[in-house]
Amino acid sequence: MKQFTILWIFYKKLIIPSVFFSLLFSLLSPFKIETFGLSFLLLFPVLHYFIYEVRLKNEYPFYYHFGFSKLFLWGLTLSFSLIVKTIIAFV
Repeated sequence: MKQFTILWIFYKKLIIPSVFFSLLFSLLSPFKIETFGLSFLLLFPVLHYFIYEVRLKNEYPFYYHFGFSKLFLWGLTLSFSLIVKTIIAFV
C-alpha cells in the first residue's frame, strides 16, 4: 500500500496538468476524444521531463529510496500514456 502512495505522490504532479492541458488542446480544436488521447500521449512524458528532469531533479533519490528507479518511473510514465491512448482509441 505504501508503494501506491509513493507513486501517487509522484504522478499527482503529472496527471493533473496532463489531463488539464489535454482537455484544453482538445477543446481548442474540433473536439474529438482521439485528440485528447493523442495530446495526453505526448504531454504526459513531456511534463515528466520538465517537472522531474528540469525543475525537481533532486527528488529522484526520494523515490529511489522506496525502490523506484529513474528508469522504472520513466517506463511507467511511457506505459501509462500508451495505455490511456489505447483505451481512448477503442472508445
